Amino acid sequence: MQKYVFGKLIIVLFLAIMILCVSASEVETLQIDPLTKRMLIFNLAEGDKFSGSLSISGGANNDIDFWITDPYGNTIVNLGRISQGTTFEFTTQKSGAYTFHFDNSFSLISSKTVSLSYDIQFASPINPFLLTTIALIIIVVVLIILVVSLYRRKMQQKTKT
Repeated sequence: MQKYVFGKLIIVLFLAIMILCVSASEVETLQIDPLTKRMLIFNLAEGDKFSGSLSISGGANNDIDFWITDPYGNTIVNLGRISQGTTFEFTTQKSGAYTFHFDNSFSLISSKTVSLSYDIQFASPINPFLLTTIALIIIVVVLIILVVSLYRRKMQQKTKT
């Protein structure tokens, strides 16, 4: 019986790890008014690879100024003024908040719609927070199984006497 339960635990752990290794593409859409700037912030770990593409619409030239800064404010990607769209990628050198800057301050009357499609490949295939959570869950489940097993044994001993 205990071998059967242990086998189930191994299967659940394996499936949880497989789910954590999957990455999915995301899309953020921003409306940037004339004479304004907008920012998006991504918390990334050292060694993560960020791949993205921008699509801009609105105004006469469908354009926006775009750059990315690292957690210390250093510019790591500067694509300047983008018309219609482009792709980019970078690998993080430090862990922390990476800021994506979208600047439409040069436009006097035209709002711009920016779509950012992106994918993040984590340096570690498993997010450390999720791994810790899974480990704690497994420990709790194993402890429950042990307590139940000890309780059953104790009850069996009582019925024998």
